[in-house]
Amino acid sequence: MSGAILFLNRWPLYEDQRRWENRLAAPDVVFRPDTDRVTYVCDEGGLSAVPAGAERVHAVTDFDDVDAVLGLLDDVVAEHGPFDHVIAFSEMLLDLAATLRERYGIPGAGSEQISRFRDKAVMKEVLARAGLRVPRWASCRTEEQIVRAAEEFGYPVIVKPVRGASSQGVREVASAGELRALCAERTLHDFEIEEFVRGEILHVDGVLDAAGEPLFLCTSRYVSSCLDFEVLGEPLGSVFQTDPAVRGRCEDFAVRCLNALGLRSSAFHLELFDTGDELVFLEVGARVPGADVPYVIHDVHGVNLFRLWVDVLLGRAAPTPAAGPEKSGGWLIVPGPRPLPQKITQADSLLGEVPYVYRELVPRPGEVLVARPGSYATLQGGRFLFRGGTQEQIEGAVRQARAQYRLDSEPVA
Repeated sequence: MSGAILFLNRWPLYEDQRRWENRLAAPDVVFRPDTDRVTYVCDEGGLSAVPAGAERVHAVTDFDDVDAVLGLLDDVVAEHGPFDHVIAFSEMLLDLAATLRERYGIPGAGSEQISRFRDKAVMKEVLARAGLRVPRWASCRTEEQIVRAAEEFGYPVIVKPVRGASSQGVREVASAGELRALCAERTLHDFEIEEFVRGEILHVDGVLDAAGEPLFLCTSRYVSSCLDFEVLGEPLGSVFQTDPAVRGRCEDFAVRCLNALGLRSSAFHLELFDTGDELVFLEVGARVPGADVPYVIHDVHGVNLFRLWVDVLLGRAAPTPAAGPEKSGGWLIVPGPRPLPQKITQADSLLGEVPYVYRELVPRPGEVLVARPGSYATLQGGRFLFRGGTQEQIEGAVRQARAQYRLDSEPVA
């Protein structure tokens, strides 16, 4: 028996079978109904993923109302006894999961450990003390202190929330005048300022076991960047890297960062810069990567990162999958036309038109695209998955898809 499991979920499952988001994380995929005793706490969206016939299901109006969640769970624990595990896949629920472990004496990462993966200033401070290269940074306090830090780093600089995801609220600032205007526009007490690092951005994804050893690793190189996607409306994607030298260099750096941060029994998504001369840490999350990364990993390498993470957390014997060194894959997300909302009048399918595209989510005429800040794995202007070719072939196919895809729409009042 795996013990009593508390599962926090805010991710919906859609009846529309063309949409694949969240399906690898579905409870009936990651849990074993014959051995896993799961209590579900979900918001309205998360309730749609609860398996039919589940006995212990509790709804919350808003996970951000922590007092209400704690009150509910105090009653649940008093009635049914303590939990042995708390599991949450969403980045936005990791802090709550840590709070619950501390409140009820449940093993696993507490608030201090989770802060190393949620607070961008904390993670860089820990890594800098360990001698690993991170961007120069400073917490934002006063306007003059922020401007002095920018002068020290040199323009442009990056200003970002210390806790956040998907590049929401991140600004590239080109001058002191622009920086002072930003300070006048809003308070920056929950932000940090850091040097602008020039280089390609890659990400390493995988799962570490209870000893901090990697069970699976996959390195990808971004097409564009998350910031360009959010700010400029550029398509976003990445391609699995198969060059052993690139993979070895990036994965060694990633594991050293993760070990310095003390990550155990967890999935992770770590981003880094390659300047050509050195690797520089960007940021890390103690979770499965977002967007379409886990789906292409599953379809190319046969690894469900959510399921592997749960197996590690529950202490189950898990096979050690290997990322085939010759296998590449990729994904591309095209943002919707701006300003949103927009009603789609025509969108082209790329299946059979662009090589190595094996799945797509293209909006249908009449569908309305709306703003979903920070959510890549949803209905966008177009989403495309690639596999079956070499790294170079997949990179070429992604470029072709980016150039060839056509989407027509009209504004919605």
